[in-house]
Amino acid sequence: MANTTRYVIWAHREAESLFGPATNPVIRNGALLSFPDKIRARCECDRLNARSGNPHVRYSVQHARDRAPA
Repeated sequence: MANTTRYVIWAHREAESLFGPATNPVIRNGALLSFPDKIRARCECDRLNARSGNPHVRYSVQHARDRAPA
C-alpha cells in the first residue's frame, strides 16, 4: 500500500469566543481543506490568519497521512 502525505488546515477557537473553545478541520466546498505539500498549506494558513478579522480564531497546519487503496 502506498502512503500519501497531506497537510490539513485546522481552525482553533479560543475559550473567550462567544461559542467557547473548539478545534476543527476546515471544510471548503464540502471537502477537507488539505494540500499535498507543506508550503502551499502554510501559504493558505497564513492567508486565512491575515483575513480572519476575529481575534479569537486562528488557523494552523497539521500533518495527515492517508492510506491509498491497494
